[in-house]
Amino acid sequence: MQLYLTFSSPFARKARIVVQEQRLHSVVTEHFSHPFHNDDELISSNPLGKVPCLTLDNGSSIIDSEVICAFLDKSLGDGHLSAPLDKNWDLYTFHSVSSGLMDAAVHLQMEKLRAREELRSDFWWQRYFSAIERSLDYLENHLDRLPASLSLPHINLCSALSYLDFRHEDFDWRSDHPRLMAISEDLEKSESLSKCQLHE
Repeated sequence: MQLYLTFSSPFARKARIVVQEQRLHSVVTEHFSHPFHNDDELISSNPLGKVPCLTLDNGSSIIDSEVICAFLDKSLGDGHLSAPLDKNWDLYTFHSVSSGLMDAAVHLQMEKLRAREELRSDFWWQRYFSAIERSLDYLENHLDRLPASLSLPHINLCSALSYLDFRHEDFDWRSDHPRLMAISEDLEKSESLSKCQLHE
């Protein structure tokens, strides 16, 4: 099966980390496909034209990073990354806020690109920026919800924070969020995360 991705996508990074953690290299092949290029292979596999997209050997596809990560972990792996989320609604909420942080950071990057063409919206710029600040505060104050061992919520959180560093290096999120900084620096040293760094 093939995992369509770009190496600059935090959503694709999540899936790549799960592949690493579950040792799925023999069954999942990475396939670079930039979504803005509208490659026929990607479009035919995912009508949304987004990465990541996982195509299975039977010709079907799984789309959306949340679904892909759950499939990789539960159907191809032993499920240990997903297990802490089971009926733990506080942790699921934490997980969702991390996803929202990632969304807001990506949208903010899109506004940066639009600014080059003098199309940036000040309203949306401030809305995304404010959402990022509030999400960071929430995550800082609820880190005790994370389980002791690596899980999908850990991966989600680190993927969001690493994207802030990758695309918004001028945004100093560490100064006011020392606990997030500490857990990010610790987890990024792990083999699974260190092998899946964001890059162009």
